[in-house]
Amino acid sequence: MIKKLQALKAKKGFTLVELVVVIAIIGVLAAILIPTMIGVVQDANITSANSTASQIKTQATTWLTKMDSAKKGLKQGDTLATLTATVTGGAWAVTAPSGLTFQTGSGTNAAWTGTDKTFNFEAFMGDALRDLKNATVSISLKNAAVVGVLVVDGDAGASITALSDADLTAGTYGFTGAKAGLMSDGTIIGSCPQLQKSGGNNNAGGGNAGGGNAGGGNAGGGNAGGGNAGGGNAG
Repeated sequence: MIKKLQALKAKKGFTLVELVVVIAIIGVLAAILIPTMIGVVQDANITSANSTASQIKTQATTWLTKMDSAKKGLKQGDTLATLTATVTGGAWAVTAPSGLTFQTGSGTNAAWTGTDKTFNFEAFMGDALRDLKNATVSISLKNAAVVGVLVVDGDAGASITALSDADLTAGTYGFTGAKAGLMSDGTIIGSCPQLQKSGGNNNAGGGNAGGGNAGGGNAGGGNAGGGNAGGGNAG
């Protein structure tokens, strides 16, 4: 028993110097790893947002193509127009661009708003994209086709500056954060085609989004629906 007590007394705890060294090492590792992990999470969220934008572009193009096939297509020239939408609880609320009309004929006519899942855009999109519960969406239209999509997934009250012809031509957008897809306030904006940061660092997701080719109409595996709804200007 005495030997055991002597052995216990002989054992030492950590010295103050040893504790300081360990704490310093932990601090250095945290300083290295935390920013890296934040960047990884941001890149994953940007990739997800870009995928959502691609899905929106695909479904919007599909609807325009169906309307064109039914002789109810969108009538539009080469002037860029922007449709905005908020998604709340899976329900789409669309603000349509002024001056754009559809061909009319027998039966139900095409419309941006309404509850008909075939002929009303917002009902069709809500049914086609059931996993999109809350979002802010900006859809750019030209020559009766979807040429660009921006989306903030998870926030129905976000503010998005619409794409311009210059943005689409250059394949860039005014992202104010450190990389393409990121704004200075932390908001993540998905884009299709995947756009680069104007005059800045475009490294997101381990490289240039979309293989460095943005604004060429090729995103999400290609130009959704041929990029030209119903072959272009219907009517």
